[in-house]
Amino acid sequence: MDPVRLLKSLIEIDTRNPPGNTENAVEYLEGLFSSYKTKIIGDNGKLNLIVEISKGRPEFLFTSHLDTVPCEDSMLTPKADGNRVYGRGSCDAKGCIAAIASAFHNFESNTGIKLAFTADEEIGGRLGLGRVMETLRPDYVIIGEPFGSNRIGIAQATVVSLNLVVHGKSGHTAIADVKEGAVYRASNLITEMVDRFSEMKGKREIYFEKLKNLGLEIEYRGNGDAVFNPSILRAGIKRNVVPDKCIIEADVRFAPWIDAESVRNCFQLEGVDVFITGFLRSFGFSLDAVSPDKDTALINMMRHAIEMENLPPKAVITLGVGDIRHVRSRGIPAFYLGPLGEGLHSDSEFVYLDDIHRTIRVYRNIVTLSEI
Repeated sequence: MDPVRLLKSLIEIDTRNPPGNTENAVEYLEGLFSSYKTKIIGDNGKLNLIVEISKGRPEFLFTSHLDTVPCEDSMLTPKADGNRVYGRGSCDAKGCIAAIASAFHNFESNTGIKLAFTADEEIGGRLGLGRVMETLRPDYVIIGEPFGSNRIGIAQATVVSLNLVVHGKSGHTAIADVKEGAVYRASNLITEMVDRFSEMKGKREIYFEKLKNLGLEIEYRGNGDAVFNPSILRAGIKRNVVPDKCIIEADVRFAPWIDAESVRNCFQLEGVDVFITGFLRSFGFSLDAVSPDKDTALINMMRHAIEMENLPPKAVITLGVGDIRHVRSRGIPAFYLGPLGEGLHSDSEFVYLDDIHRTIRVYRNIVTLSEI
């Protein structure tokens, strides 16, 4: 199977989310694996494909998502430029799909191998990998995300979505004190909170030491240890009226070593109502209910598989989040690994072709090491 040709074909299939219809992509991949036992689960166009490559223990599940973020129609035409392929999903995560499919098509093993190509990751994954994990119980899971062929995505942030309702005094522009209005107060609050979060530090060295003891270099991906992003503001009823209320919709993220209580204390604010609209806890090595021994076993296989390609294995901690929670919440060890790309969610998204080929070898090495 030619992974480059497969990648280009997948980019051409529209899986933008919304609406996140993966039916055509699943039909295409099911055709490629027509000689294998396959199962389609899902409905309303959000379909997931499970492929059984081989039976045995331990059983691995290699998975990645088919849906992409929105884009202009022109990005559905893949473009090759030297070592890069551009197009929506090339990096996130159809390059990963191409690597997984190419790694295990016509691959013989005494170890159990299943593949899952899923929907819905870009809006939470509940109807994608969340649905798949209701039917499977693998021993280990590798989730394709574009960290790079020598990088193990080992931990992700806590994410909190908030609505902050800032109160002030209303009145006509001509006579009211604008500085007592809700928008002015909200602007001061935003500046204060962004600065406060940017200065927040935890004892990251304690967590890093755990990973170094596993033989891994450390890479942290985040703009600081904690971030407050005031992404949406709503206020006002008329141009010449000072608003008495301003609503800030905020995205808050913080690394696993940041104390949640210190974050909570930041929101003890006078004249501001705070509403939590969403919460996702940290998941990853030593952060949840997965057995440390099982985690270490998978990490060691992944580390040695990377070293077989003469690459330095690195552990990545990120403020981003993905589908890992749908696996680790069930007590199953799971980490990210996939071919490196850049321009995630941008108009210049691309994946490196040489890293797709390296990732294919690393995936196969993981399974081979489990047989020793």
